[in-house]
Amino acid sequence: MSSPVTFLTDFSDRISPMLVKELRQGMRAKTFIVVFLSLQIFLAVMLFSAGAASNSNSVGTVISGIIFSFFAAAVLVVQPLRGISALSSEVKGNTIDMMVLTRLSSWRIVLGKWVAIVSQSALLLSTIIPYLILRYFFGGMNLFAELVFLILMFLTSMALTAVTVGLSGCTSVIIRFLIPIIGLPVLLWTLAVTFLFRGFRGSSGFMDLFSLDSTDSRIAVLSYVAAIVYLGGSMLSLGASLIAPAAENHAFLRRIVAFFAQLVLLVLGGFDKIDMALVAILSLIIAGPAMVIALTESAILVQTVCKPFVKRGRIGRALGWFLYPTWPSGILFTILISLIGLAAIFSHAMFDAGTSHTSVWGDEEAVVILSLLGGILFPAVWQVFLFRGEGQRVAHYLLLLAGALVMLGILTILAESMNSGAFLWFFAWNPLAFIAMLEESKLDDEVLLGGVIIVDLMLMCILFTRAMMDIRKSAPIIHEAEILLENPG
Repeated sequence: MSSPVTFLTDFSDRISPMLVKELRQGMRAKTFIVVFLSLQIFLAVMLFSAGAASNSNSVGTVISGIIFSFFAAAVLVVQPLRGISALSSEVKGNTIDMMVLTRLSSWRIVLGKWVAIVSQSALLLSTIIPYLILRYFFGGMNLFAELVFLILMFLTSMALTAVTVGLSGCTSVIIRFLIPIIGLPVLLWTLAVTFLFRGFRGSSGFMDLFSLDSTDSRIAVLSYVAAIVYLGGSMLSLGASLIAPAAENHAFLRRIVAFFAQLVLLVLGGFDKIDMALVAILSLIIAGPAMVIALTESAILVQTVCKPFVKRGRIGRALGWFLYPTWPSGILFTILISLIGLAAIFSHAMFDAGTSHTSVWGDEEAVVILSLLGGILFPAVWQVFLFRGEGQRVAHYLLLLAGALVMLGILTILAESMNSGAFLWFFAWNPLAFIAMLEESKLDDEVLLGGVIIVDLMLMCILFTRAMMDIRKSAPIIHEAEILLENPG
């Protein structure tokens, strides 16, 4: 029988050993100790200084701003960045195989890394509660709104931590460091502008949005929560895929969720009272990560993955080519989910085609949406023909995507300086170039819309042809799986 001291100071055997290991190391890390102590010292000093220097009318607002600013810096910047090397350290140390031998699945390994950092963020959250209690006595506090705002910041921290932990499975230093450092602020600002700032319509102040007293604010907050939960889950699944053995199929659940989410949006798009701009944004958020991850899956197909699909007959074998954790099946899935997404986004236009109603989308908006779709397909075309390895597919794709975005910026600057966009047609093979053409080209939007449709269709045809070529090469593996199912002995 264990002593009471051991019982109180040690973790339960029911808790994942990966989580226990990461919590012990994380709580002792200098980064967490510095953040924890700095947060307490800065808040204590600044709160009492603000209370002494501010007048009675504004002191409450000042204190709230100080609390949320320091907490945001800790959980939205420092804590997520701690996940940059979460998985790469295990990969470099060759300890992943040892963890697998302990019957820890890749998903449990990634989840343990993520929960450990999130638990430390939760500890930081609990330590600012006394400061909120102190702020309450200064008056003028919208308790419910500030609690909602605090919870949203914590949920955002969880999602951003999932992004860095998921990307940490890449061995590329550029992907693990530059993308989180540069991309996380951009991602956070984009999500805030896209969802939360939409709820300001009819609101008199910032905190009024989080009081959830209007339909717009409730829809904005719920959509924001749904978006960050989906993004966080997708990135954790990506991290599990990067370190998983070939016999694990993490693509199945991820693609099924994205598929049905797009179907739900397709149904919602048929209702007149639904904000189609919100449907378009959610559709892009759902399809974007799912398509990028699907296009960068490993090309290795093993019998263990095939068996669950093969034993269900022809329908199962057909579904397998959309749900196998390989990039050829990822291409087919990408084409399918992109078509469903476009149907959801332009459903009002299709329903109103034979009526006198004005279409929700104009040609300019359609060009932007189709250019973004082509921008996701464009790096995949280069990758399937130029890249022969399998270990760095995510890194190569993201670098190609970043290069395409940089090209868009350069083309836009050149077109503005030359006051002419005619030369942009030489770069029409990059669908993102059509976004620059909208501002600088003198052609009608209908011509640009036709051009981007043709380019997108060409990219889809190229990817489809390449996928079918590799699917034929994988036919013997599926045939072997069928033989093993017929003759188990």
